[in-house]
Amino acid sequence: MSNENRYEVVMPKLGLIMTEARLMEWHKPDGAWVVKGEPLFSLESDKSEIEIEASVNGRLQILIPAGETVPVMTPVAHLLAEKVAQGAAQSTAQNEVRATPKARAAARQQGIDLAALSGSGPRGMIVAADLPDADMPKAAPQPTIQATPVARKMAAELGLDLAKVTGTGENGRITRDDVTRTAAARLAQPQAVPPAPALPLTGLRGVIAERLSAGWRERPQVTLTAEVDATNLVSARQQLAAELGRKLSYNAFFMAAAARALHEQPHVNVRLTAEGIAQLAEIHVGLAVDTDRGLLVPVVRQADSKSIPALDEEISALAQRALDGQLLPDELTGGTFTITNLGAFGIDAFTPIVNPPETAVLGIGRISPRPVVVGRQVEVRDMVVLSLSFDHRLLDGGPAARFLQRVGQLVERPFALVQINN
Repeated sequence: MSNENRYEVVMPKLGLIMTEARLMEWHKPDGAWVVKGEPLFSLESDKSEIEIEASVNGRLQILIPAGETVPVMTPVAHLLAEKVAQGAAQSTAQNEVRATPKARAAARQQGIDLAALSGSGPRGMIVAADLPDADMPKAAPQPTIQATPVARKMAAELGLDLAKVTGTGENGRITRDDVTRTAAARLAQPQAVPPAPALPLTGLRGVIAERLSAGWRERPQVTLTAEVDATNLVSARQQLAAELGRKLSYNAFFMAAAARALHEQPHVNVRLTAEGIAQLAEIHVGLAVDTDRGLLVPVVRQADSKSIPALDEEISALAQRALDGQLLPDELTGGTFTITNLGAFGIDAFTPIVNPPETAVLGIGRISPRPVVVGRQVEVRDMVVLSLSFDHRLLDGGPAARFLQRVGQLVERPFALVQINN
């Protein structure tokens, strides 16, 4: 077949720093007819899994199997145009379904027809959360076990499975003595616990391990902590949410405070280069997001120029795409500062690790009511612990302390975060 009838499918370059990606899965078998817009394959870059669609109609000729790591712009398949398959193409186009790889895998396991679902993801894409619980495969009914009420109660208290007990009563009915005898025999035998299989330190987990290890080895890190009164912030969040008619995350307020402090104290918004300390012109703040695939840090660009509601909307969208594995490589790079919040897990204070090549990271603990001396009185106030870890090569203790102090002031006086047009 001539080259005019063959379309080359390459590993796409989805970001400025992307050099290679792992071909995770082919969504069509070799030789299958593919319609333009159908999911063709999934790739995994260093921090995201992305579904690639077919750009033209054609019969798939796979060149590189799933599981291989491929440099960008390398051909991975051909799409061969065949007129005999046009009828099949038209039929398939009517049934096109857009879904994330996670949703497709779950649907296959559960026997769910994706065409019958409505997607809530970007451009109507079906995500795992769209799969109905009602269609989950039901476990096969368990056979009825004949046992006396006393035997059932004893087995439940001992954590004993009655299916493993031999009944000696009438018609094989399990009695109290049967449960006692089985429990005694189980205690007499040593309980061997099989070792858990080792998880390979590859893919995203390997990237995270290497970057954090490098950050800890190469950077003399120091952490400062300060307890801050967040009572006014809690009140401001409630009032603003009532005004907007929707909830706002605390992370939007903390990101606004960090961005304002970075704007006022640019000596924290720097990076170490081969030539020396480089002052960064823009403020891009990353937010650590805990996902099933590992810790991801999507970046909000020009964070100092955005209002709290705008920050909240962008944070929410980025976090959801992180959880769905849909972040693009460029959304995970270019950060100049990071915030990480463990307050939802009941953590008061911790030591965050600087995210290379940034200079500092702000850790946020839970906001909780605590007794505090105000003037000569003891009052209950909403308090939060802020932890600033920084690279001591680029930032001394005094300037770092002043930066953390300013973030604390903005948390205590959240009205100062309101953007005013001059």
